[in-house]
Amino acid sequence: MIRKAILAILLAAGVFTSTAWAGAVKGTVALPEAVRGRRFFGSWRIENGVVPVAPASAKGDSVVVLEGLKGTAPSAKSVVIEVGNLEASPRVIVLGPGSTVEFKNVDRATHELGMPDQASMMPQERLPPGTSRKQKFGVTGAYVVRCAEYPSLMVSVLVLDSPFFSVADERGVFSILSVPEGKATLKVWSTQAARFVHEQPIDVGKPGDLAIKVAAPTAVREAAE
Repeated sequence: MIRKAILAILLAAGVFTSTAWAGAVKGTVALPEAVRGRRFFGSWRIENGVVPVAPASAKGDSVVVLEGLKGTAPSAKSVVIEVGNLEASPRVIVLGPGSTVEFKNVDRATHELGMPDQASMMPQERLPPGTSRKQKFGVTGAYVVRCAEYPSLMVSVLVLDSPFFSVADERGVFSILSVPEGKATLKVWSTQAARFVHEQPIDVGKPGDLAIKVAAPTAVREAAE
């Protein structure tokens, strides 16, 4: 009885607010080849002039973000990204504002990491094997860290103020849990394209999984017709 009375007082005072929760927003993302491109396993600096290539996954390496819904931004944290075998692990991370990323070179090769599009924030820096550098991401945005020596090596850092996101698996499957009901904007980030490649309005709360098929860029479609 005492607990019920206290709860009634708090509700009357407006300490708690009611929120309609829809549950999970889930589905599958498929990227066309024109968007996902190809992943290059190797470097440009080779002696025999042959770069082995393989088609990129049609569904993996993408992030689904919901914007326009009320929610608390992800907490700032510190994470480590290891660079080894000419690859970064992980290749994409989602963080809250104020987070710090440590780039650790566990490779046998020297890497030159930086953000060419935002050099004033993260200038290029040589990282010999066994060394590392730290970078703070203070504000929201999409950042791409690249290696000047090995163009295939890049990392997507998404700093969001929305807690509603999901990194899709290799099959393109994603699931965003505990989403409140309402209208939202769904955006898809492609790690391989290094940009947001899709955006659509959705009504959170309607039943059914989403099948998101990202369209090819207009210029590519026109060339194919």
